[in-house]
Amino acid sequence: MKAGSILVALALVILALPVVAQEKPWFDMPNCDFCKFLIQDTNLMKNMVWEHHDISNGLLTVTTVKPENKKAFQAASEGMTKLGEEMAKGKTDVKMCGHCEYYGKLMMSGVKMENVVTSVGEVTLMTTDNPETLKMICEYGRRNKEEMAKLTAPK
Repeated sequence: MKAGSILVALALVILALPVVAQEKPWFDMPNCDFCKFLIQDTNLMKNMVWEHHDISNGLLTVTTVKPENKKAFQAASEGMTKLGEEMAKGKTDVKMCGHCEYYGKLMMSGVKMENVVTSVGEVTLMTTDNPETLKMICEYGRRNKEEMAKLTAPK
């Protein structure tokens, strides 16, 4: 992903967001313009593992997919990257869930993000030397773990 382009795009959208009294759902796959790419292939989410691991100065995220779902994962990643690039060029009518808004706030806060595409998914490293930003990263990881557990819990 081109973090610089996405950072600018998310900054524009987040700054334009109205303050709302009620918190948005953390994940809202069908109504989030970024997340909807993850549900276009109905087999992707159920064949994807998204792990979050705290590290001393941030968070390590590991996303893996089964080999038969790799193309769907790549297509979703490309769709999200393209949308971020469109936002960087001024697209402002992008709907985002709580997760994607918070991710944008992390990017705007100066979090150093490194993304490595692997043969089975990707690894993302979010780091900072700023104690306040580190709290934000830790909250992001904690919330993702909590919300993913709810999302994947047996019905």
